[in-house]
Amino acid sequence: MNRTLPFLLLPAMSFLTGCATPVAVRNLSGQLVTTQRAYAISLRGYFAAVEKFADAQVTISNTRIDELTAQINRQYGTRATASLATATPAQRRQIIDQLVQDVAANANADLPVRQKIAAAAVTLKKKDQELDAAYQAIVAASEKLDEYIRLKKADQAAVDSLVQSVGMNNQQITGIVDAIIALTQNLTQTFVKAQP
Repeated sequence: MNRTLPFLLLPAMSFLTGCATPVAVRNLSGQLVTTQRAYAISLRGYFAAVEKFADAQVTISNTRIDELTAQINRQYGTRATASLATATPAQRRQIIDQLVQDVAANANADLPVRQKIAAAAVTLKKKDQELDAAYQAIVAASEKLDEYIRLKKADQAAVDSLVQSVGMNNQQITGIVDAIIALTQNLTQTFVKAQP
């Protein structure tokens, strides 16, 4: 075997590797941008599905609250009807007044829970918009970085600006997700407390 062949292969490989590396980096960068754009579209679809689910949960919660309220009101009515059978006219007026008060108090007791559920759905939608905006900033930074890589024109200040933008949006995304988690935990605790 020729001993010079390995020594010739080494410079040839480094020459080929040196040429292929910038092309590979450009290809990778372009593919990352394409993937991030596709992910952004998927993310919007996911947000739409989650928001529809949240709206459905609001409707289901309101329906269930209405059912429970009606059930409690029937119990008030049954109790009042039983008392009316043997009551004097003055007592009847008191029983009817008490029934009206109980039904009104029952409806008013549901209002804070209804408002909390509806507000949570609105907050979730707002957080989804914030997540989308933060991710779009990251996509824009990736596109700019891809442009720098393709055109070989990046300077340190431009790259530092992109790094700062991505870092801030990364922190923002983490904060938004933490807020969504806290929101769901708060709602879960509200439902646990509201169980009869």
